[in-house]
Amino acid sequence: MRTRPAVPAAAALATLLLLAACAAAPVVPPPAAAPPAAAAAPAAPEPTTPEGLLPGIPLDGLDDAQKAQAARYAKETYVYCGTPHTLSQRLRQPDGGCDHARRMGRLVARLAGAGVTDAELSRHVTEYYSSFDPPRRAKLDVTAFGPPYLDAAKGITLVEFSDFTCPYCQLFRPVLEKFVADRPDRVRLFFKPFPIESHPGALELAQAGEWARAQGIFWAMHDALFEDPHAVTASALGLKGQALGKDGDDLEAAINSGRHLATVRGAQAEARAAGLRGTPTLYFEGRRLAVPDFSEWMLEFTLQDEEEWQANRGWARDPRP
Repeated sequence: MRTRPAVPAAAALATLLLLAACAAAPVVPPPAAAPPAAAAAPAAPEPTTPEGLLPGIPLDGLDDAQKAQAARYAKETYVYCGTPHTLSQRLRQPDGGCDHARRMGRLVARLAGAGVTDAELSRHVTEYYSSFDPPRRAKLDVTAFGPPYLDAAKGITLVEFSDFTCPYCQLFRPVLEKFVADRPDRVRLFFKPFPIESHPGALELAQAGEWARAQGIFWAMHDALFEDPHAVTASALGLKGQALGKDGDDLEAAINSGRHLATVRGAQAEARAAGLRGTPTLYFEGRRLAVPDFSEWMLEFTLQDEEEWQANRGWARDPRP
């Protein structure tokens, strides 16, 4: 409270007279000064271990260097949903972090465990979350590329660009098919051809697939081509068509004339425009899966993210500010 300046005697007398004239209205004393604010509690020191910086995130299976890499990233990078906290800060809040922070932490730990560099970790996580933005999504036409696998009628639309002769596509096929079969109400898988033309017979097999689609036997031919990708001549492919109960001579003629070549070329052009970098490539509602992980774990993880995005037209709001 400030000290008042000294008041001259005449002024003091005038003040007393004024107070006497107003005696009918009681004089309200000034409010008491507020007590000094209590000193803020010192901030808790920042943890120094990866487990302390990433509480609740499984780090099993990561070596010390990978744990340290994930922790560094978490200290420096904000949560993707827009909350004003780094990943580590949000995970260390009393509620244990929002669902977005916990999911991001699991993705960071998984990529670190795969042995990526610091630059690759940052790039993969950034590309993954930025790929959800509508301007980055490709508009893929599936109207002429049905039916979906197992005739699924609803769910997130998943498009695979693949090559029957690609060894990675062959390895991925059982993983993807099991993933889709186990989730009949959550995902619809469409196949579109992207033959790598340096692979012998890739273009011919892609055309055979499109011939089979026109005949209503695409998925049966899809299986036959993957199981024997070395039968690449028109006559050998004609025998496959015959074995599936269709006109093998017509398939052989279709390969020789390039009847379905324009369809294959159109799919290739669409894939290049959508940012395809190799096969296989997956798109969830036009969003390219931008991490080098085709495990069932990753497919389920990104499907859950896509379901949230589609349900909310963006990320669900973090309940904390």
